[in-house]
Amino acid sequence: MNIPVVSNTTSILSPANQSAAEGIRMQEQRFERNVAEIAGSDSAKSHDADTQDRALVEQGEIVRAVKANARSLETSNQLVGTLIDIKV
Repeated sequence: MNIPVVSNTTSILSPANQSAAEGIRMQEQRFERNVAEIAGSDSAKSHDADTQDRALVEQGEIVRAVKANARSLETSNQLVGTLIDIKV
């Protein structure tokens, strides 16, 4: 079985990890802004259903985006393990 040799795996994997971590960080900031907007808005007092519905939908989008980025990190880490196993 021919397995291609990758001379510098760090340059290949590091951007993937960085991208996933940055994605998680961005979603965390988005979540915090969303919560602050709802808690601090007049809609929280007046129970504006449209704003609250939008916030709930956005929270679901944020959760899905964080899960996707976490799966990317997991896949990248598994790839590193596979490359280490091949190297050893």
